[in-house]
Amino acid sequence: MRDFFSTLKYDLKINTAKSKLIILIFRLATIHAKTKALYPLSLMFVILNRVINEGLFGVELSYHLKIGKGFKIWHGNSMIINRSCVIGEGFTIRQFCTLGSNKNGVDIKFKVGNNVNMGAHSCIIGDDIEIGDNVTIGVGTLVLKSVPSNSTVISSNKMVIIEKSETLTV
Repeated sequence: MRDFFSTLKYDLKINTAKSKLIILIFRLATIHAKTKALYPLSLMFVILNRVINEGLFGVELSYHLKIGKGFKIWHGNSMIINRSCVIGEGFTIRQFCTLGSNKNGVDIKFKVGNNVNMGAHSCIIGDDIEIGDNVTIGVGTLVLKSVPSNSTVISSNKMVIIEKSETLTV
C-alpha cells in the first residue's frame, strides 16, 4: 500500500489539474482490482471512474489496467486504453489516443515499456504487441506491430498543399 501512495503522490505532482482528477480517480479505482478489503469504498471509486472519467471526459481507463509510476496525461480527453495493456513507468499520453486489441479474451499480450511518449491522435492497435522502452510515437501515427526499444515511430502519410492560385480540375 505504501508503494500505491508513493505512485499516486508522484503522478499527481507531475500532472495538471484536470489530469490530476482523472489519475486520482483511476488510481483509487484500481484498489478494487487489487484487494476486496475496502470493498464498499473501492466500488464507489470504480463507479466514479465510469461516471467522471468515461462519461464526462471520455477517458476509458479500466480499473484492471496496470500502469507504472509517472503516468502523465496531457489534455485529458478522449483516450482509450484496453484493460489488457500492461504499461511501464514514465508513460505519457495525449488527447485522442487509443491503445487496443483486436481479440476478445484474456490471453492478450499487449505490453508498453518504460518512458513511452504518445503524440496526439496516435493509436496502437493489434494483438500481442510489444512497445519497447524509450519509444516516441508521433502525432497521428497508427502502430500495427511491435516497436523495438529506443525508436521513434512517425506517420508515413504525405501532406499535399495546393496553393490557392492554382485551379483544380476534377
